[in-house]
Formats: sequence, structure tokens, C-alpha cells
Amino acid sequence: MSDDKRIKLLYRVEPGCLGPTGKDFIEGFCNFANEKIKPPVYALFSFVPRYDKSLPEREYKVGNKNLSEQQVSAYLSRLEKDKSEFEEQIDELLSHAIDTYLRRTHKV
Repeated sequence: MSDDKRIKLLYRVEPGCLGPTGKDFIEGFCNFANEKIKPPVYALFSFVPRYDKSLPEREYKVGNKNLSEQQVSAYLSRLEKDKSEFEEQIDELLSHAIDTYLRRTHKV
């Protein structure tokens, strides 16, 4: 599938998910997550720090077009994927990446 047809997820990661000093590590973690978390063939992921709480945690696009929640669900439905399950899987991958990153950086 060409990149312009893949669903693109911009995931804004809360610094607090890395603990009370997460703001000190969030940039490095997002770089780590972008390298380690591999999207399915129909998607592209980009993890960035969420410094501005007024911006949504997740933002979806296909090509250069922003998608509404309904459009995301419809797109994934055509691929026989459920949006909730898709997001749960990403959250789980992110959680594992956080654990791995914290073990590496803090030698937990």
C-alpha cells in the first residue's frame, strides 16, 4: 500500500506517562517509540510529545486530509479492523515501549 493511502496516526504522548520527571525524557522516548513501534502495513505512526493539552491525543490523516472519528472508523472498517481494538493495540505497544525505555534509561 502506498504511503498516501495509508492511515497516518499522529500520537501525542503525555510526558507524565514516563513518571514525575517525564518531561525530561519525553523527547528521547518519542524518538525511541518512532524507531521501535512498527505499524501495520496499512498505517504509519508518528509519536510526538504532548505539550499542548488543547490538542487531541490522537490525530488521523489519509494523504493530507484530516479524518474525523467517523471517517477513521469507516477507513478501518473497510480493512476489517475495529477502531477501538486498533487504538487498544497501539496503547499496549506504547505501554511496552515505555517499560522498555524506562528500563534502559533508568536501569530499573
